[in-house]
Amino acid sequence: MLFPKSHRRQASHKASHSSAIEHLEYRQLLSAMNSLPTEMADTNVPQTESGTTPEYASIDGTGNNVDNPEYGSTDTELLRLADADYGDGQYTPAGEDRPSAREISNVIAAADTSQTNDRYLTDIFWVWGQFIDHDITLTESAHDEFGNPLQSYPIEVPTGDIYFDPDGSGDDVIDLNRSNYEVDENGVRQQINQITAFIDGSVIYGSDAELAASLRTFQGGLLATSDGNLLPYGDDGFFLAGDIRANENAALTSMQTIWMREHNRVATELALEDPSLTDEQLYQQARQIVSAEIQAITFNEFLPALFGSNIISSYQGYDSTVDPSIANEFSTAAYRFGHTMLSSELLRLDENGNTADEGNLALLDAFFNPSEVENNGVDSLLRGLTVNLAQEIDNQVVDDVRNFLFGPPGSGGFDLASLNIQRGRDHGLSDYNSTRVALGLNAVENFSDITSDPDVAARLEQLYGTVDNIDLWVGGLAEDHMPGSSMGVTFSMIIIDQFQRLRDGDRFWYENVFSGEALNEINNTTLADVIERNSDVSGLQENVFFAPTVMQIDLAETGTTNVTISAKKGILQVVDQRTKQVLGSQPLDNVERLMLTSPSPGSLHINFKGIKPADLPGGLIVEAGKGRDDALVIHGTQQSDTIVVNENVVEVNNLPVDFTGVERIVIQHTDANDTVSVADDVDIDVNVLDMVRRDSRHDGPPGREQPPHQNNHRPSQGPDRQRANERDAGKDRDDFGMLDAVFASSDLGKVLDMSPGKRRR
Repeated sequence: MLFPKSHRRQASHKASHSSAIEHLEYRQLLSAMNSLPTEMADTNVPQTESGTTPEYASIDGTGNNVDNPEYGSTDTELLRLADADYGDGQYTPAGEDRPSAREISNVIAAADTSQTNDRYLTDIFWVWGQFIDHDITLTESAHDEFGNPLQSYPIEVPTGDIYFDPDGSGDDVIDLNRSNYEVDENGVRQQINQITAFIDGSVIYGSDAELAASLRTFQGGLLATSDGNLLPYGDDGFFLAGDIRANENAALTSMQTIWMREHNRVATELALEDPSLTDEQLYQQARQIVSAEIQAITFNEFLPALFGSNIISSYQGYDSTVDPSIANEFSTAAYRFGHTMLSSELLRLDENGNTADEGNLALLDAFFNPSEVENNGVDSLLRGLTVNLAQEIDNQVVDDVRNFLFGPPGSGGFDLASLNIQRGRDHGLSDYNSTRVALGLNAVENFSDITSDPDVAARLEQLYGTVDNIDLWVGGLAEDHMPGSSMGVTFSMIIIDQFQRLRDGDRFWYENVFSGEALNEINNTTLADVIERNSDVSGLQENVFFAPTVMQIDLAETGTTNVTISAKKGILQVVDQRTKQVLGSQPLDNVERLMLTSPSPGSLHINFKGIKPADLPGGLIVEAGKGRDDALVIHGTQQSDTIVVNENVVEVNNLPVDFTGVERIVIQHTDANDTVSVADDVDIDVNVLDMVRRDSRHDGPPGREQPPHQNNHRPSQGPDRQRANERDAGKDRDDFGMLDAVFASSDLGKVLDMSPGKRRR
């Protein structure tokens, strides 16, 4: 056995089941490729004549799709979800009749105060978002053969701007050049994605053969390193990685470093297990495993953290008709939401959780400054990133990147908010309302349809005058967030569409390559695992995208449908009411929010015992399975209860219980001394039982728009499905079929699980 089984903790998410595997076609790769050992690979994939599995993904993405070899490869056009809206219909920038991008930034993007994310997302969330962005999209400015910009498109600065025009001359600009492009068959300017679109680890390995080779030692399958097990250096003195933006900030450089180390760790482990493997075999096998880990973390942790559980559709296997190419609306607008999450300071913590000796790092000092990583390593920064709360996803951007100066005021610099707006115009993006219509959403009619914040609505009206001429990046970020999500509906649809196409249109997607126990091990790999394996960091929370003060419990892991939440002697406990098993326990001083996730369809009973609002200042979050019969059952206490049902939240004696994916609210075990009220805007069924004055059903008005519902309940396959059916046969049908998830150790044990430190549970 290549990878002996080893003890490992269960991940906080439910493992995905094996998918039906498409037969892979054979083709000749650009370089000599070898295959994974047969016990790791999917047995449904046809074997070559030598008894090995098909090829690895090419470095430049070509040939992933056999029928359309250029799909997702380097130097291909960005596709469009909405028609281009250039000023002349083909070439000149959009938005000529709109205010300057800097004026819009000054009015709506200036962050007057710090507002942290209300869902407890940490800084490492935006770092991972940037890391993935650099794996799937890069569009540089257009240059001639000598490296000179082809076309300047400066951002006009309002007269008297205190940062960029302090002398009031009125002729200052923020320099910007138009993006790399080609003209399509209709004469329309289309921008280029210069790297592979696939989530394939190109951020680590590169997207062309020359760069990929420069990153390798060609010994033992290893990537090159520098002193301190850091990234190697390029000729310019900066760190060298698979993407040219690796030095953009110290946090990103730290993430790049961890994944370079993960590759080398995996390659070393493979070599120990099978000394006969060549350098090329070790490199390619480690690359495939590392790419699989990145894909799994993105879909199992990152996207659910952004949108909530059960938003992404379940995997149905490779689809050769799907074009995975990057959408212009995604890379130029929607996926730039992370810029609003930046804080002015990056925490650096020691192993005791105190400020490290080197001190915290100002964001301004983190840009293109490899010496911070050279001198201080990555550990303290990674600890801080997993603790510090990110800023809210909204229109506001901190001054460090909105008024970034190359010296004193007026000496030049950039404004990231202005750049995003101007870049959207350069690319000819349709306006916000037109994009909504292209996505199948209703056009908004008033600014209050975009946001319930009257101040934001007023600022939008002040700037644009009409809802039909708003820049996409501005309008998308202004939207009210969907329930249980950190994103509005328009950007949610764009981002979800993109990631589902990246998955479904990738022949080398990890669920299409690995199966069985190996697939389970990859699915159970978390970002916390990878950090701890490749640094001296330990004791991280299960899901580092959420703060350590968030206690997360996946009820599907145990098939729990009835829990009691209690606080006694300073301890918060969640107990399975049927088995009396303690599902989670933490000191109240360490917890601000409790999240209960139940991806499987069914009814979920919640009992409260001794819980006060002060015990959980961040409230209780319930993410249900979005099945037809999903119900949230709230049990009254033995005291007089006050229960208020509002849209997407139930208040139980002033303790907020936010819920998503629920079709029905049932309130049980109440009596004549209890008060139960239902708000007029509630659009789901509410049943109040065991009460003298019964309100057996409540029908509210239509609720807010949601993205089209995804079918997330594909039956599991193989032995997992058989065990689930046997278990389900003996259950009370009132459980609505909530099943246990099966977690098994696997042959990938040593490679994917090198004894991580004990985690907060």
